[in-house]
Amino acid sequence: MNGLPVLDPVLTPQTTNGPPILLVDDEAAILGGLRRQLRPWFTVHTATSGAEALQLLESQPVTVVVSDMRMPEMDGATFLSHVRQHDPDIVRILLTGNADAETAITAVNEGQIYRFLTKPCPPEVLVAELGSAVEVHRLVRAEKELLRTTLRKTVASLTATLSLAQPALLARAVRINRIVSELVEALEVEEPWEIEVTSMLTHLGAVTLPPTVLAKLDAGRPLDEDEREMDSRVIGLSRDLVGDIPRLERVAEAIGWQRARYDGKGNGPGVPGGEDLPLGARILRAAVDFDAGMSVRRSVQDTIAVLQADAGAYDPQVLEALIRCHAVEEVTSPPRPVDVYDLQEGMEVFDDIVTMSGVLLVGRGTVVTEALIHRLENYAGRGEVTGVIRVKG
Repeated sequence: MNGLPVLDPVLTPQTTNGPPILLVDDEAAILGGLRRQLRPWFTVHTATSGAEALQLLESQPVTVVVSDMRMPEMDGATFLSHVRQHDPDIVRILLTGNADAETAITAVNEGQIYRFLTKPCPPEVLVAELGSAVEVHRLVRAEKELLRTTLRKTVASLTATLSLAQPALLARAVRINRIVSELVEALEVEEPWEIEVTSMLTHLGAVTLPPTVLAKLDAGRPLDEDEREMDSRVIGLSRDLVGDIPRLERVAEAIGWQRARYDGKGNGPGVPGGEDLPLGARILRAAVDFDAGMSVRRSVQDTIAVLQADAGAYDPQVLEALIRCHAVEEVTSPPRPVDVYDLQEGMEVFDDIVTMSGVLLVGRGTVVTEALIHRLENYAGRGEVTGVIRVKG
C-alpha cells in the first residue's frame, strides 16, 4: 500500500474525497506532516489557532476535530468546548505532548473529548482512531435522523390513526401541536423533534375518555366530578405508555410533569420547578392552557391576559414567546364554504363536521389530509354528510 499503514477494512484509502476532518495546531510544520499522513483517507482541513478553526467550522462540514492542547490565546480544551457548543455531533480528539493528568481532566471536562492521544502518535494509531471517530459521528447522526424524522413521522401516523375513532381528540392534538411548533421556533430550540413528539404523545391516554368528555374538553365546557376524575388519569396513562418505549424516557418525563408550575407552588414532593422542569413540559403547559383558553373565549388577547394573571405557572421565556407569536391577532380572510368533493389537502377545518345524526367526524382546527378527504367522501356518498364545509387556507 505504498508504505501506508495497513488498517481495519472499515477504513481504506480514498480514491475521491474522504470524510472531512479538521486539524488544529499552532505549528504549521506539524500540520503539514499530519496532512500528508492523513490525506489518503480523509479530506483534511487545517487551522493554526482555535479562532481560525471556529471560523472555518462556520463554512465547512467536519466530522472529527483533532486539536493540540498547548496553543496561545486559546488552549485545546477551551477550543474543543467551543466546538461542542457549535456542533455536539463533531467528534473531538486532543493530541498533545503534555500527558499529565490535569491536562487530560481539563480536556475531558471542558471539551468532552472522544480520545486523548499523546505526541508522538504513530501514524497507524492516529489513522485508526480517526477512522473510529468518523464511524462514531456517522452512528450519532444516523440515530438522530432516526429519532428526528422516522420516529416523529411514525408518532404522527400513530396519533392520527388512534384518533380516527376520536375526532375531537385529533383536532385538539393538532391545535396543541401547532402551538408547540410555533413556540419551539420562537424559542429557537435546536432539536425541536423531542418536544414536538412530546406534544403528540401526550394525548395517547385520552383515547380512554368517552366521546362526550372529549367534546366537553374540546369546547371548554366544565366537567362533572366523575369526568374530572377520568381526565386526571390521562397524563399518567400517557406517561406510562410512552415510558416503555426505548429512547423516549425524557419525553415520558416531560409528559408526566406538564402540569407542574414553574414557580414550584403546589408541585408536591419530588416534582421539580423552574429550570429543572424539562423544557418540553414547560412548553406543553403553556400550549395546553392557551388552547383551553381559546376554546372558552376565542380571543387571543383575552386568553393571554388570563395566562399572564397566573404568570408563576409558566416559564417566563415560554410565556414571552407565546405573547410574541400572538402579539397582533392575524387579519385573515374569513372562512369560506366548500363542497366535500372540493376539499384539498392543507385546508383547515373551521367548524366541527358532524353527521346528519349528530356524530362528530372532524373537529375544528383539523388540517385536511388525503385520508380525511376519502373518509368524508365516503360519508357524503352515503348521504350522512351534506351541505358545505367552512375551511381556511
